[in-house]
Amino acid sequence: MPELAEVAFACSIWNSNLNQKIKKVEVSKTSRVFRDCEPSQVEDALSQTILKSSATHGKQMLFKFTGDKWLGLHLGMTGSLALEESSYTAEKHDALILYQPSATLIFKDPRQFGKVSLHIGKTVPSWWKDLPTSMLDEKFDQQIVTTALKRHARRPIKALLLDQRYFQGMGNWMADEVLWRAAIHPASPCGKIKKTAEDHLFKQILFVARGAMNSVGVNGGDPPKGWLFHARWKDGGLCPKTGKKLRREKIGGRTSCWCPHIQNK
Repeated sequence: MPELAEVAFACSIWNSNLNQKIKKVEVSKTSRVFRDCEPSQVEDALSQTILKSSATHGKQMLFKFTGDKWLGLHLGMTGSLALEESSYTAEKHDALILYQPSATLIFKDPRQFGKVSLHIGKTVPSWWKDLPTSMLDEKFDQQIVTTALKRHARRPIKALLLDQRYFQGMGNWMADEVLWRAAIHPASPCGKIKKTAEDHLFKQILFVARGAMNSVGVNGGDPPKGWLFHARWKDGGLCPKTGKKLRREKIGGRTSCWCPHIQNK
């Protein structure tokens, strides 16, 4: 599933065609991405509007159109955004197509776990305004981490980092990266993490979130060399710090990767 920086990069694909009119809208009326709204409502609402701006928050995207129209997108597991020529013809997995004079904006989702939301109003929709504090926001502080650790003392720390109520946009590879850098075993109970480790954990959350945004979020692709990301995907990978073999197994229902030489349980 796309994470914080990957969502930001996906959003930027449409940003190159801001301030252009939407001549025509096509929707897949059978796609499950429209479970929060009617496909025909989206089609009618966005036709003849102008795409004015966009924003991301964790794994969510929000696009503003003229006429007080707002389009929310969640990529789910297989969703993606594309920019094609104005003569583009709809393909099998296209859920939403916005035709402009010089280009075509497409939201594709083969497995249809993504979601489209529509809001009409002067201000952002309530579901956007009520999202938890972003890890990129100045208001995201260590108290958020402390509160989450205390509230879920028995949970494995890896599972907590994936909880979107606290860490908006954190996904599987980012959580592994944070814990590897903080030298914390992914199965460690939250209530057993000491204050010094908690301080380090908070700093690494910020480092990974901002580092991912400055690399993946800007250019797409992968994070910088030397990150755990490049070695975590298959058994037998070597730790970038120690050169020793990494471990992989399911923790809290998700495949986790760590270095047993620096991440002691």
